[in-house]
Amino acid sequence: MTAPNPMGCRWCGIDRREHMQQWKPPAGWHQWTQPTQDQIKDRMRARRVARPKRVRHSGPDTKFCVLCLSGEHQRIDEEE
Repeated sequence: MTAPNPMGCRWCGIDRREHMQQWKPPAGWHQWTQPTQDQIKDRMRARRVARPKRVRHSGPDTKFCVLCLSGEHQRIDEEE
């Protein structure tokens, strides 16, 4: 399951445009409600964790790359 949009409904996570009227416990039937700041932050963090790992097209990692047709890669996720 993917993380909901950070600005999805407070109760169900559905985007505002697609929301209309939804039912979900404990809110029951509800319209789109803005998420709390904590929900937005948690959803952004969950989405970041779910991102695929990025690689640079040179380095010691030996996975084959269909972009550059080589087996030389270096993970860059740890750099920040």
